[in-house]
Amino acid sequence: MILGIAACIILSARNTFALPGMRVETEVNIRIEKEWKGRHCSYTKATTLAIYSEDQWKEVWGKVYALRLPRPELPKIDFEKEMVVAVFMGERPSGGYSIEIINIVRTEEEIVVAVKEKEPPADSLRTMALTQPYHIVAVKRYFLPVKFQHP
Repeated sequence: MILGIAACIILSARNTFALPGMRVETEVNIRIEKEWKGRHCSYTKATTLAIYSEDQWKEVWGKVYALRLPRPELPKIDFEKEMVVAVFMGERPSGGYSIEIINIVRTEEEIVVAVKEKEPPADSLRTMALTQPYHIVAVKRYFLPVKFQHP
């Protein structure tokens, strides 16, 4: 009366259960709580950051808005419950470039941040000014390593 017990996996909305010895990958989408995007900042090299403290956050915010006066007030982040993830495309020769965090997923072992970069079409009209695209988000804090992926 053994009915393929080894293949039996029970899934529920909150947990994933499997028989001993079976590895079941669980992925959970992480909701973006707050976000900031722009095309001009002081990050001239491509950079990815996971920010876990108020001091780090102040430093990043100051660098993002170093060229803007008056500088926007530092957004409140509760680093006991939240963390900040930031991606910077680096300096580009014109307008039309962008970078976006398109998805953040928690696995059992890490946080995976999917990033999409866009370039303007070769024949497009664009602003002839240096740009430094960025996208910054605040999400629920997890104590896992953060990995950035460019699909």
